[in-house]
Amino acid sequence: MIKVLVFSPSFRMRAMIVGMVTCSDVEVESVTSRQALFRRCSEKLFDKVIIEDYRLFMNGSDAVRRIKIHCACSPRIMVLSSIMDERIVLALLDCGVDEYILLPLSPTRLRHKVCGR
Repeated sequence: MIKVLVFSPSFRMRAMIVGMVTCSDVEVESVTSRQALFRRCSEKLFDKVIIEDYRLFMNGSDAVRRIKIHCACSPRIMVLSSIMDERIVLALLDCGVDEYILLPLSPTRLRHKVCGR
């Protein structure tokens, strides 16, 4: 069972992402705030964390550290965004984000990235 945490301040985006990655061998949770994101990461071991708000990482690697500090398995952090600014993408990757995924994307592609199919 793959455990996935989805963070987006937007109800609509959060619901869309959860719907895209939900399948039989994926357990999905979602949160609406940064505080809830960090709290859930400290309470449960997630395999993947999908984040729709890239601004969370604009202060450097502190957010990555806070997500990964409690997880022995070090979850894969995936950021979804429609921003195509190379400086932002490089900054995200430099601070420890594992994967940057440009929106829009197909549900099949995201499900494949999350489930490995």
